[in-house]
Amino acid sequence: MAGEGFMAHAITSLRTNRSLLKKRNFKDLKELCQNGTGKTEVEFKKLSAREWAILKQKIRMQHKNNLRIETIIYVSSIVMTFIILFYIYWAFFI
Repeated sequence: MAGEGFMAHAITSLRTNRSLLKKRNFKDLKELCQNGTGKTEVEFKKLSAREWAILKQKIRMQHKNNLRIETIIYVSSIVMTFIILFYIYWAFFI
């Protein structure tokens, strides 16, 4: 019968996974969690007011360009859909 090799591989991978689970040491995980730095806040670079204004302007321009590109893609896809539907209607019904 075909497929015995696949089942044999599945059985051996399950067996090896079980053996790995038995070897897991929870003390190492506990120590890893306890010995963390305890620091949860992210430190950002300090910017002056002028640099903030430049950064905000860049982000707004990028967002404006992204919206423009999305609009072009949506309009072109709608136009292409109408052209395809018109072609199908013209080819099959007239």
